[in-house]
Amino acid sequence: MTIAALEGFEKPRLKALLDHFAAIEDPREPWRVAHPLSEVLFLVVCGTICDCDDYDLIADWGKAHLDFLRRYLPYHHRVPGG
Repeated sequence: MTIAALEGFEKPRLKALLDHFAAIEDPREPWRVAHPLSEVLFLVVCGTICDCDDYDLIADWGKAHLDFLRRYLPYHHRVPGG
């Protein structure tokens, strides 16, 4: 599956998903965090929708579609594992 599968998401639904991710408490120590939890979760959801079934495939998908991901979240440090 390609990025086209994600293009059909309505922005209000995607915003609701991102709002839910933002509400999840991140137990990590903030000074050690390079990748905010919402970015990690968004990457995993998008990669999974696009038929990635393990961490390496999700990271590869994220690297290949970083411009898409950055439309919604900053990904200042690129994607985890990327």
